[in-house]
Amino acid sequence: MNNSDNVLVFKALANSVRLKIIDTLLDGPKSVESICIRVGEAQSRVSHELFCLRNCGFVKPSRNGRMIIYELNKTSVMPILNAANKHASLFCKELKNCDILSEIKESAQSIYNK
Repeated sequence: MNNSDNVLVFKALANSVRLKIIDTLLDGPKSVESICIRVGEAQSRVSHELFCLRNCGFVKPSRNGRMIIYELNKTSVMPILNAANKHASLFCKELKNCDILSEIKESAQSIYNK
């Protein structure tokens, strides 16, 4: 693995809707319809983001009749989320005061304010 591979991992996670989907799946597998309700987004948007998360290995689909159920790949996702949470708790003030991150910060603050 090289830096460009790491950049791809972080790019895949640097999307508010994808993070909301991941957060929704933390408490167990869900259908697309259930995910849409929880994240407050249209089915087309959720499906698009699930396609990305699936292709990147962050979620795993399974079929239940006509319904597709998505489950978080906790083996790979949880260490990343735990590391991000730990870093954010240690450097919360610095992250909030970083002018370079201002656009990203505004986006991140709006994740749960919908």
